[in-house]
Amino acid sequence: MRNKLEKQIIIPISQCDSHSRLNITGIFNIFMDLATEHGAEIGVGMDKLAQKGLFWVASKTKVKVNRMPEMLSTVSAATWPEIPNRIRCNRYYYIKNDDGVLVEGKTEWIMVDMASGRPAKIDGVYPDGFEHCTDIVCDQPFSRLGTHFEDCEKLAEYTVCSTDIDVSQHMNNAAYIRAVLGAYSVKEIDEMNIQEIEVAYKLQCYEGEKLTLLVKDEENIRDIGIIKQDGTTACIVRFVCG
Repeated sequence: MRNKLEKQIIIPISQCDSHSRLNITGIFNIFMDLATEHGAEIGVGMDKLAQKGLFWVASKTKVKVNRMPEMLSTVSAATWPEIPNRIRCNRYYYIKNDDGVLVEGKTEWIMVDMASGRPAKIDGVYPDGFEHCTDIVCDQPFSRLGTHFEDCEKLAEYTVCSTDIDVSQHMNNAAYIRAVLGAYSVKEIDEMNIQEIEVAYKLQCYEGEKLTLLVKDEENIRDIGIIKQDGTTACIVRFVCG
């Protein structure tokens, strides 16, 4: 049983931007696909956990972009979980080629009880004898992203649509990134020169919900709050710009 999944992939045109490079949403999609495949392989995927009344929830994601891979280039993509604590576990990722690591990231996952919706202990979830990989990438700690966006500039409005909904029946994690980036033009995204992305997921969003995107800037950091109609913050996306 592999404690790290690493495979060769070809960067598909469906995940690329107007410059023929992997786009930011594509990074999140690739990482999500890797995590899902590896989780199923080592016995901690959705189906196995559902039998125990448990499921994983992504709490935070941090991504560092060194250089975006080119469309149709062949790269190595990998993922592995670290040794968990009581209810949380980081899962690491990278995309690299012969020149080194192009993109690296990590996601903090929380184990949740399906019946109560409360965090559950991870003890005993991984198979007996499973040896966790101790490699670490994207080693900077997660930032403390504030949830208050009062009096901030309105960036856009967004209605959660059917194509945002995944197997968990709520807005997919990568869909938040797509919604935020869709509020900017190609020129604006180019000018931001995004080098790091950090996301804090706070509340689930569902089909038909109307969301407001509010933005605040401080030097090279741009925080976008995704706000529900009742004023609560569903998600915070941070871009560190070059």
